[in-house]
Amino acid sequence: MRRFDIGVIGVGYWGRKIVDEYGGIPGVKVRGVADIDEKNLEYCKERYGIEILTPDYHELLEDESIIAVNVCVPNSLHYQVCRDALNAGKHVLVEKPMTLRSDEGKELVEIARKKNLTLSVGHIYRFNNALAEVRRLIRERFFGRLFLMNLYWVNLEPPYPDRDVIVDLAPHYFDIINFLTDIWPARISCTARPFRRKQLEETAYIISELPTGELATAILSWLAPRKTRQIEIVGERRCCVIDAVAQEVTVYESGYLYKLGIERNNTIQTELLHFIKSIGDPLTETMNSGLIGVRTVEMIEKAKLSMTEGRTVDTDIQR
Repeated sequence: MRRFDIGVIGVGYWGRKIVDEYGGIPGVKVRGVADIDEKNLEYCKERYGIEILTPDYHELLEDESIIAVNVCVPNSLHYQVCRDALNAGKHVLVEKPMTLRSDEGKELVEIARKKNLTLSVGHIYRFNNALAEVRRLIRERFFGRLFLMNLYWVNLEPPYPDRDVIVDLAPHYFDIINFLTDIWPARISCTARPFRRKQLEETAYIISELPTGELATAILSWLAPRKTRQIEIVGERRCCVIDAVAQEVTVYESGYLYKLGIERNNTIQTELLHFIKSIGDPLTETMNSGLIGVRTVEMIEKAKLSMTEGRTVDTDIQR
């Protein structure tokens, strides 16, 4: 079995989860981690026995035994860290959003293409068994013609000083639309507000019009008392509600309801396994490619343009 030595850049809350999940994958070793917080490095040393602990991620990039890095730093650093990693010849899995600007994302995709490297984005719901099953049913026209997709992605969070709810949660919304339908929105309308501060939106309402006629709406909020990750699919024959956390799908049909038998999976580990496979096998389709990441950032830019200018915006993006 081929062995993969991995580096993880950024080992705060999410980065630790990534390190933990890599530990359960045969043939994969987290050889080094980088973080500017000494406490995070100490945690990884004591809990996982990581060999290389450094505040400077360039040290991981210079290590020839490390063939790939998982980038888990704050959103504003994604572009710089990914660019440095790709230029150092490392395969990259970066958390969403891929970058804060689509032109930066396109540059990363081009670097990866020229260097024949895998560039994947952490659109984790592509690896969720409940969503995968609904995607299959949509393709088999189980719901008939689709009318509506309504996404509720809400919970209570503190007012983060470095991000807004659109950049943080809308990547899931736009990516899930594309994953389920293979289509990107043609027109987007967005209204959003900050409430506990003067800027950086905390609640957003987004309506996307698909070129095939469906409407996809989203309510995104950090002000809701109860955490909800729910997608409602409305079709001409049947409807369903997906609980994306519990991985449960409830179907509504002719006045009755029933749940689909879905085996819940570890979405993080499934995503990491897919990333590793895409490195070792160039024929593996990257479900969460850099291009998917760029398209998602472009959708976020259009949503923000709609919010700023108070109008519906054409995306000018083909499927």
